[in-house]
Amino acid sequence: MSSYSSAARTNLTSQSVHITGNKLGEGAFRVAYEGIYKGGNRNQQEAACKCFKSIFRGLENEFFADDFRVADKAIDIAEDWNSIVEEDEKILMTKGDVMKKNGIKYLVEPFIRYWTKYTSNNGWICSNEGWQGQAMEAFSHYSYHRTGGSLIVCDLQGRYRHDARKMKKCRFELTDPAICSRRRSFGPTDLGEKGIHSFFANHRCNHFCNIGGTRWQRPRDAQQWFPVSEGTSMISSLLSGKLALQSSAKFKLGQMDMIEEDFDSDSDY
Repeated sequence: MSSYSSAARTNLTSQSVHITGNKLGEGAFRVAYEGIYKGGNRNQQEAACKCFKSIFRGLENEFFADDFRVADKAIDIAEDWNSIVEEDEKILMTKGDVMKKNGIKYLVEPFIRYWTKYTSNNGWICSNEGWQGQAMEAFSHYSYHRTGGSLIVCDLQGRYRHDARKMKKCRFELTDPAICSRRRSFGPTDLGEKGIHSFFANHRCNHFCNIGGTRWQRPRDAQQWFPVSEGTSMISSLLSGKLALQSSAKFKLGQMDMIEEDFDSDSDY
């Protein structure tokens, strides 16, 4: 079984982009615009260009650093996943670059069409995506096992690229994952131990789980701590102390310190 040299889906050698101004989607903090790569391996290919709304731009360096930290860890785990699954079940995880245009910093990455959300970071799991949804659900479980129970990669979204002629080109292409970790070291979408347990409260092992010759770890007595929704939950530092399992705090819809961030768009992204 051959494997990709890396699980990273990057801008390759393309270092410039033309931003068309057409909006792809908008969340609570960021706006995504359509772009076209100029030069390099991706010349004339479509790009997604994400920038923070003006009121949040003072925090953009911190948020971009969180994005890269999450992407690097997710890529590392995806590379191990790719070594144990079939050729057409491999994952490429997007990692973009920051490019500055007209004084504004954009996170630029390859555009994804026919976009699907498989899981969120609050325990929501898509139930109607067949084997592809099961594979993504199992990948989150695998990330917990692979890291000795210290975290899960979640908020999985993107597309499954099918190529009937070349099995090697069939793969998952994912973007914007989140990580929930026991140390809460992966930014505002890291819902800590309660995020981990919320996933496992809804996860039922399927035939993708436990591959590789060992029984994968999972926490005991997992329970749902958050409102379950497809959107990505972001939590403020004011509530971060309540994310440990020792705290019995529940989080309710409409709570001021908990925000859902998801690109809302009629187009597939």
